[in-house]
Amino acid sequence: MQFNATAAAFFEHANKMMDAYAVTLQPLCEQAGMPLMALDILLFLANNPDYSTAREICRIRGFKPGIVSFHVERLVGEGLLRREAVPGDRRKARLVCTEAAAELIEQGRARQRGFAQRLMAGLSDAELTALRHCMDVIDKNIAEIRAAGKRLEGSGKDA
Repeated sequence: MQFNATAAAFFEHANKMMDAYAVTLQPLCEQAGMPLMALDILLFLANNPDYSTAREICRIRGFKPGIVSFHVERLVGEGLLRREAVPGDRRKARLVCTEAAAELIEQGRARQRGFAQRLMAGLSDAELTALRHCMDVIDKNIAEIRAAGKRLEGSGKDA
């Protein structure tokens, strides 16, 4: 069986998901007096302590460095993040959530859990298992596509 989905359909679904995520977090942003991007960065750092530099945020989330820098400065200034030196690399700073951010992070995580539950509502356990498998395969395929693209870039050949 062939699955005919266009790139436009995939982009549309991704954009709708990001919009729904923003709608989910917006009330917390308003309550905290903070832009969505700042809250998103804070939650990313809280949820992914292995990716704790601004460069990693940019790489994984696809955010522009200048925007990340702006929001990190704000979060540091508000006492929600602190910078720590990375041993062995004085140019890098690890970003760590502070105790002052704990309540905001917990509220954000609760909204994230609710968002995930709403996305998966109506799917059976078997469908969720199949979805996890599909996402694993898609992730693997994406990695292969990206690796092939990097090999082409490195060879100087046009695709």
